Amino acid sequence: MQLQSILRHLLGIYHVYFILYATIWDIKHPNYLTYAGRWKTLTFVTCMINCWYFIASSLCDLILPKTSSLYKVIRRHLDIIFGGVVCPAAVLVVVAFWSIYNYSRPLIWPLMMDEVIPPLYAHMMHSLLGVMALLELFTFEHHFASYLKGFGLCLSYSIAYVSWLFFVKYKSGLWPYTLFSRISERGRYIFVGVVMGVMLVIYSILYLLHARFGKHPNTAIGNNTPRKVSKTRKIK
Repeated sequence: MQLQSILRHLLGIYHVYFILYATIWDIKHPNYLTYAGRWKTLTFVTCMINCWYFIASSLCDLILPKTSSLYKVIRRHLDIIFGGVVCPAAVLVVVAFWSIYNYSRPLIWPLMMDEVIPPLYAHMMHSLLGVMALLELFTFEHHFASYLKGFGLCLSYSIAYVSWLFFVKYKSGLWPYTLFSRISERGRYIFVGVVMGVMLVIYSILYLLHARFGKHPNTAIGNNTPRKVSKTRKIK
């Protein structure tokens, strides 16, 4: 088995462990006891999507021959989802959490949370998630969709999650995040718009970085696929 395949499987095992730890060894986060439980937090939803992606990628590598047409079709769809949702969402979790944490910790991670969730686990949720996604991005070969198609997929995911947040508020009367209850209605819309904009910017940056430095990107710019140089004989 190639070293890269082993690395991908290890990434998958990491995400499975994370999900099992968060669900079976139920950490009593106060927010998990309300409507929708942990499923209303961006961190957990993103980790579930990452978990699904790495498990599917590992199974695809282990079961299907890389020369088969089925492998190529599945791999192509996985790459599109990874480029448009999985990687941008994982990086957004890191950027959003630590930005708010450094600005005003009580808004997103009060001191009491250190007694509920160990610091190591907190970093597993909000740091390693993005590191693993970036490692996957630049270590393995990916063939992304066009920029506009990926942009549309990323935007659709953002709208879907924001709609889910407002639905949770409608059903339970509580906002999933403390920050939302401390700002005005206008401020909430501005904040949501800014976060969605940040995610689209992250997608654009990752797309460009992958096009320049990724392995054989299927993009319009920065194609790193080696070119075949034709040799011509000199006629004396």
